[in-house]
Amino acid sequence: MRLKTLIPKSEARKLVVERRTEISHFEIKNKTKEMIENLSSIDDFAYANSVFCYVNSRPGEVDTRTLIDYMVGQGKSVFLPKLNKETKSFRRFHFTGWDSLVKNSEGYWEPALGLDEDLSDIDIIIVPALAVSTKGQRIGYGGGYYDKLLHDIQTPKYVLAFEFQLFKYIESTPHDIRVDKIITERRIINTKDDFEYHT
Repeated sequence: MRLKTLIPKSEARKLVVERRTEISHFEIKNKTKEMIENLSSIDDFAYANSVFCYVNSRPGEVDTRTLIDYMVGQGKSVFLPKLNKETKSFRRFHFTGWDSLVKNSEGYWEPALGLDEDLSDIDIIIVPALAVSTKGQRIGYGGGYYDKLLHDIQTPKYVLAFEFQLFKYIESTPHDIRVDKIITERRIINTKDDFEYHT
């Protein structure tokens, strides 16, 4: 997708949703594998002991299930969000296996039971994004849950995204929290210094 100078959130959402309907399961698997290879080349991730991640639940999303299996295989502790609709926030549970997950009322996979964990010691947070700019501006799914989470912690924040989810600039507000790194199937973008390298 050609990177536009500035795009309204509504237009970015529409473009990405349309493209998601076109991507095949085979493409998702292959592109996710390439993202994991790129992610693994980042020292901060390679040496991370604990990672907060989400479970893909929507058609056309990056296959984070494969990523989670990879991280567990690397000996990393993986933490998943459990939705608290009353407080518009997440509880953070340690991932113990796929059979421990249930689908919540919003249609997302989350741990059924567990102990609420403190995220202050988490090394990296991987957050979902419907669309993201090369400057780190992120469009979520409208619930505001991750916005609250990102405001509350200083942990490095990564987004894994397909190239078609990427834009040069996205309409944003001054209080929006930007992510630190974007990993696609082709490149890694360090948003803080606007530097990228291709793989």
